[in-house]
Amino acid sequence: MKKYKRILCLLFAVLFPLSGCGKSFSDEVVAKIDGKEIMKSEYMVYLYTTTQNFVSTAGNDVWNIDFDGMTGEELVQERAFTTIQSVVAACQYAKENDVVLSETQKQEAHQAATDFLKQTPQSDLEKMGINEKKMQTLMEESYLYSVVYETLAKECEVSEKDMKKYQIEYANTIHNDYTQITLHSIMVDDAQTAEEVANKAKAGEDFQKLFTEYDVDTDAKQNNPTGEMILYQNYLKMTFGITENLQKGQITNAIKAGDKYFILKVMDIVPPTDEEIHKLAEQIYRDQVQSEYVDTRLSAMIETQEVEKMADVWENLDSFRP
Repeated sequence: MKKYKRILCLLFAVLFPLSGCGKSFSDEVVAKIDGKEIMKSEYMVYLYTTTQNFVSTAGNDVWNIDFDGMTGEELVQERAFTTIQSVVAACQYAKENDVVLSETQKQEAHQAATDFLKQTPQSDLEKMGINEKKMQTLMEESYLYSVVYETLAKECEVSEKDMKKYQIEYANTIHNDYTQITLHSIMVDDAQTAEEVANKAKAGEDFQKLFTEYDVDTDAKQNNPTGEMILYQNYLKMTFGITENLQKGQITNAIKAGDKYFILKVMDIVPPTDEEIHKLAEQIYRDQVQSEYVDTRLSAMIETQEVEKMADVWENLDSFRP
């Protein structure tokens, strides 16, 4: 996927420096897992990322949905802590089986930590009480989890017969989901401007000129002067909430994504070839089977963990609910 940097604005609308982070934050133990102390700052990072994923997938209305007796907020809290349990289990497995990060992987983890700190709003960083050193440690653990995940996944045998059946059954779905859409886009700050730009574009005004006049992404104007994005159709629908299949040359109405508004023009549509569909289906099926296997292995490890939550701290934690 090209021009990915522009997509980040959908998740992180404003970039803030790190200075001043955590001035009023008091770090303390929120839980213990097999004797390992889980600090408030660590939990809050996982709560933040879980919340971001939750909202980006289901939208802000998800907070009003009942999940088998749990509120959306309770579900996010539970998933954040379960993720920490999985990371702890993976790190213990790594220790027992001599699984370690390479120096390259450590460097990548540290860069990911730096990127996270740069891309996260200052107000949220203050809630997390996180600093660069702590973030590097968390990212190293996250990378180690991935290495353990891949190690466990290799243990799983995938049935060729079932894979071929999957390839036939889901060929049409994969064809649709993995059709590549090339878009030119204009990003603005408010609904009124977005509607104005959309109307002008649909009336025949030059899209490139409208981009130059209205787009608020200064980086895109320097490095990506058409606001070009190339996305798979399933990702496009998920990100922008588009339900219908777009047509070449089509200009959309104003679309709200995050706290920005987009006007999209479809420049090209390229469906996957039969060979690409075959390979995609194989990879998707393999990933699903291996994921189920690894989740089962990690769940078994989690079930044996001794967990103690500090009630006085736990009950007073902040949230990232919009």
